[in-house]
Amino acid sequence: MTQALLLIRTKMYNRYILRKNRKGNVVMGTLTEAIQRHHLSLAKTLAAHARGVDGEPDSERDSFVAFLKGDLLPHARGEERHLYESIDALVREHGRPTATMMVDHEFITAYVTKIEGITRQLKTAGDGDRPRLLRQLRELSLQLDAIVQLHLAKEERVYLPLLERYVDEARQREILHAVHETYEEERIMPNDRPLDVRNVVPRERHTLIFDTFAALKPGDAFVLINDHDPRPLYYQFEVEHTGQFSWDYLEQGPEVWRVRIGRRG
Repeated sequence: MTQALLLIRTKMYNRYILRKNRKGNVVMGTLTEAIQRHHLSLAKTLAAHARGVDGEPDSERDSFVAFLKGDLLPHARGEERHLYESIDALVREHGRPTATMMVDHEFITAYVTKIEGITRQLKTAGDGDRPRLLRQLRELSLQLDAIVQLHLAKEERVYLPLLERYVDEARQREILHAVHETYEEERIMPNDRPLDVRNVVPRERHTLIFDTFAALKPGDAFVLINDHDPRPLYYQFEVEHTGQFSWDYLEQGPEVWRVRIGRRG
């Protein structure tokens, strides 16, 4: 490394580890302060390049690659070699190994909320607002895609191998069943009222189901929970409410069937 480049790197390094106190004196910052300042700088630079990468000249794209290879990747390697070793020991003693995965879920949920909001705005947006909203929607969708890909890779490369190696098959099946049950329960839309007819006298079930459907507003739905496949009910809906309903299986046996039945707008 040339002396000039070394000097530049030293100045950049000092910018993150040194700060001024209330008296204006330069002092050494804490580890957290220094890393947070560096993270903020990296994130701002990355975001600026990413938003203009398709409209910039070649020289700017070269600058983007130089930043990625000269700043972002060295930052990652420095953390891997020196920071994570200390953190590993602290997590084993004081922390929760899956805490970072929960942070991923927080971000995923936030992105879904933002995407839902923009999608709703697009339904009534004028021609002047649509291009801006569509750009935002595309940007959020790409960011969410990257987060989800990374999150799934972490689960598959780190956590699942541990389960396969150290947890017996019976317990693995229990975990899988519990995850599947929660997944199916969460698939029910928040506004979808469950209608469990398993304990209703069979001759009264169809009347109850059709009365529930009749009370729906356009766009609303309920989730039918039954102890057998309600396929005959579907054919009755086809005859009496052709084109007016939606029918989506959420769970198909062998013990429980869940069907989301909605009224079309």
